[in-house]
Amino acid sequence: MRYSHSRIETYKSCPKKFYFQYIEKPDIEEKKGIEAFLGSMVHLALEKLYKDLKFTKLNSLEEILEYYSEEWEKNFDLTIEIVRLDYTAEHYKEMGKRFLTDYYEKYHPFDSGKTLGLEMEITLRFIDDYGTPFDLIGYIDRLTMINEEHFEIHDYKTNNSLKTQEEVDKDKQLALYTIAIKKMYPTVKRVDLVWHFLAFNIELRSSRSDKDLEELEKEVVKAIQEIERKQITNDFPTKESALCDWCAFKEICPVKSHSFKLSKLPVNEYLNDDGVKLVEEYLKLTKEKKEVLDKLDPELEKLKEALVAYSKTNNSERVYGPEGNSILVKEYENYSLPEKDSRQRQDFEKLLKESGTWEMIAEVNSFNFSKAVTSGLFSKDFLKRLEPLISKGKTTRLYPSSKK
Repeated sequence: MRYSHSRIETYKSCPKKFYFQYIEKPDIEEKKGIEAFLGSMVHLALEKLYKDLKFTKLNSLEEILEYYSEEWEKNFDLTIEIVRLDYTAEHYKEMGKRFLTDYYEKYHPFDSGKTLGLEMEITLRFIDDYGTPFDLIGYIDRLTMINEEHFEIHDYKTNNSLKTQEEVDKDKQLALYTIAIKKMYPTVKRVDLVWHFLAFNIELRSSRSDKDLEELEKEVVKAIQEIERKQITNDFPTKESALCDWCAFKEICPVKSHSFKLSKLPVNEYLNDDGVKLVEEYLKLTKEKKEVLDKLDPELEKLKEALVAYSKTNNSERVYGPEGNSILVKEYENYSLPEKDSRQRQDFEKLLKESGTWEMIAEVNSFNFSKAVTSGLFSKDFLKRLEPLISKGKTTRLYPSSKK
């Protein structure tokens, strides 16, 4: 399988979608969303702008907008899906015109650097620890040469979300393209990554050190190896998110297929669906159960307190009722551990690891730790070292025993 940044990101966002899209490839018509269509039309117009510039032809803004409109009308069809029903195709078309107008006025006369490639395909080969090669492909919107040692990779974004500087500094897609460019052009020492967020008329820049790129290569190889392993076991779970609304595989998705089926039914049939009835009845009974428990819990707590008090006063761990029924009242020491991700927690876990007891506790939580203390896993001296990091208390449990 050939990989790409988008394929890897698809796997990360939802392994099941990756499986449908690149492995099973079911016979489902994949509708193109209006957002993706808008992006492709804007890219076409900007490609024309810079392609003509290579031949010394500078298009006017009116010519670029006219070209954009012609391509829109020529390529638009009713299979293009609009998820946000408050907006029409015309709204999106006008957005594209605004993007192009803002960009044109901002960068005219487009004389910064020399364009080397447009929609330029690149291929990167990675080799894992076992010598297995993996190819990763990508497309650079525009590659510009400032001078022989300084290149720029430009990327146009038409989505309605603006990344922060921190986010672009961590972006992997253009960083991967940097690796390819440095291999293709060994004289290049500096590659700037440039994002054009057209919806906001904002440009953000970043770059990567050689060390950053080395770490990225390792990360990509690791991700690809994971996908390869998942193919052997056919383990591609579904991961729900807001992106599900734009997924082409809702009809066959294990967690979305029922919702998809219901969306196609009239209201009267929707209400008669067996699944809808079962969910409604289950939630109704669950609510009723909670209401009963909410009433009983305070009474049970009062009885527990009374039993514990009786047990202590009469020095009786097991308290008997009618017909030989009984309740065992046991008091245990328990420990509260430091908050996760706190400095104290880090010190606590470090001490456990140094003592060699870390691996003996299946999961480090208050219950398992208290159990380990009771069983004598830790020495008194070691517990003294832990004292500043933990707090000690007592808890009581009741164990009913019925003769019936």
